[in-house]
Amino acid sequence: LRRAAGAYQPGTYGRPLATISFAVDYHFGGKDPWQFKLTSVLVHLVNTLLVFWLLLRLLSQRNVGSKWPPIAAATIALVWAIHPLQVSSVLYVVQRMETLSLTFVLLALIAYLHGRTLQRDGSRGWPWLAASMALAGIGMLSKETAVLFPVYALALELTVLQFEAKSPRTSRLLKAGYVAGLVCATVVFIVWVLPDYTAPNAFRGRDFNLYERLLTQLRVLPMYIGQTLLPLPSTLTFYYDTFPKSTGWLSPATTLLGGVFLLALLSLAWFARRRFPLAALGIFWFFGAHLLTSNVFNLELVFEHRNYFALLGVLLVLADAIRRIPVRDGAALKYTAIGALVLGFGMLALLRTATWGNNLHLAMDLVAKAPTSPRAANDLATLYVDLSGSDPDSRFFALAAREFERAGRLPNASPLPEQGLILMAATTGQPAQSQWWDRLIHKVQTRPIGPQELMAVTGLMTQRYRGLDLDDARLSEAYAALLKRRPNAEMHVQFGDYALRYLHNETLADQQFVAAADAAARTDPGYAVQLVGALMSDGRTRQAKLVLARINESASSAASTTH
Repeated sequence: LRRAAGAYQPGTYGRPLATISFAVDYHFGGKDPWQFKLTSVLVHLVNTLLVFWLLLRLLSQRNVGSKWPPIAAATIALVWAIHPLQVSSVLYVVQRMETLSLTFVLLALIAYLHGRTLQRDGSRGWPWLAASMALAGIGMLSKETAVLFPVYALALELTVLQFEAKSPRTSRLLKAGYVAGLVCATVVFIVWVLPDYTAPNAFRGRDFNLYERLLTQLRVLPMYIGQTLLPLPSTLTFYYDTFPKSTGWLSPATTLLGGVFLLALLSLAWFARRRFPLAALGIFWFFGAHLLTSNVFNLELVFEHRNYFALLGVLLVLADAIRRIPVRDGAALKYTAIGALVLGFGMLALLRTATWGNNLHLAMDLVAKAPTSPRAANDLATLYVDLSGSDPDSRFFALAAREFERAGRLPNASPLPEQGLILMAATTGQPAQSQWWDRLIHKVQTRPIGPQELMAVTGLMTQRYRGLDLDDARLSEAYAALLKRRPNAEMHVQFGDYALRYLHNETLADQQFVAAADAAARTDPGYAVQLVGALMSDGRTRQAKLVLARINESASSAASTTH
């Protein structure tokens, strides 16, 4: 459990709650996806009940208008639970980080609403507000998005709660607290966050820059709203690696239109927050849920799971609008329409869930919906390889080769398809075609170096160490191309070891170990000292002396500069 708690590498503290839950699943079910998906569905069920509980409290507030019946809260919670957009958030197992984080955010919102209701009635509510912050803090142990809880709470104050309290002092303290929080958050963003993501190399692993990312979100957010209101199967492609970026306000023109629409939506929420508090709250929650993922951070442009909570905001707006529609002949027609809406969403979710329940159907469906997506094509080809059992006579083997070839030639394709073709040949004792190596190396030399480019080359190196017979000359060429684009101390060390073990090239090994010391000097000077010890223990005295000489040279140079 301790190992599992620290298993998530990015970030300062990881995501221990989520990774521990994966470890428990593995303990009871091994690698069987059923156990993992069952737990994810149970988390989603708990969240559905919490959404229902939250809505019951929310719709009972006096500022939301006439009394809402409990069936309204149940209906909104049900639509939130069975919406087709939620399928990938729940059944794509790694997104349990998102769903489990929201469990504690929902508990925090319920506690906050309860505490504020007590304060409005003249009772002591501060312990509940403190508990809400603690619950949100626990949620951050699953994913950092729980940090958005104060944003959701502020949205409640601006709309439904309106900073009301029986004691004027409590009301003033609440307003002062939120003002201070906003000031602190703004300072942290400007002083700490912004410099990192406006640096020249902040987006070096992407095919878009900061400006293009922010502009693209002006089209992404309206698309999310459209997917929520009309979740047709053709619009939910899951893979969005071919989503076109915006390069200017009119490139494409929908960028400007999207910006105008979003600004109008926010303006409407602000000016109507007292007259239509529930709809305004829904709009604020939608934007609040995307405050991190549609901001300056170096993240993918689009992901469906980012709407896991934002979906509730859109549904609140929809529910408030439906409730206000006048009906001459009684409410029966309105109830029938709502029933048809719920049934329609449920049927669409059922169809999507059935597809997600079969690996081959899912992979083929994702390729059919996004035929130009390199990721979808690569996943389908990899699945074909698994189904073939690496038997060249299997029809799936031929399908895999064909799909890898198609994937590799798609626009903006990573080197992973070429890696797949090379590994297919190696595992069956066939020679790898020279053009596969040529394409892989060319992509490493010309594409932004992101996770897929790294995996394509380091994955081949890993298989070589496991005993797979690969062309060492071409693999060496690919690794050198990668290091030229992305110098890294540990990768230099691996390349040095590879040069000694497989290439028997001491000169190249010398260069790589010294390069590792140089790379480490900029980020982790202690790493070079550890490297000397490791080389000595492996009996590589020559390389250890060279690295030690470079350390001493760097130290002398630094001392001279300081003097």
